[in-house]
Amino acid sequence: MLSEADPARTDALMARGRSYGESRMVCNVHWQSDVLASRIVAAATVAKLQDNPQFRADLEGARKEIAAARAQGLTPAKDCAVEAKTLQVRPASAL
Repeated sequence: MLSEADPARTDALMARGRSYGESRMVCNVHWQSDVLASRIVAAATVAKLQDNPQFRADLEGARKEIAAARAQGLTPAKDCAVEAKTLQVRPASAL
């Protein structure tokens, strides 16, 4: 949903989501099959939400909020750079 609200950041958002799923496997919180299944469930849920007028209105509101933040010149917090560096470490079992 975030990539629909901010298409310019799709690659970064998808990479962050993948890294989060991988971290769940590394920490033995979930199995690889859990992470893969969650992607399928998430895609199906978002597809269903597209039929909901309130969801579409909320998504449009989010797009406007993001555009307003960009217009103000807001930038990511400094700790985003630290997180990005950490996320470059990929587990051997990365999907």
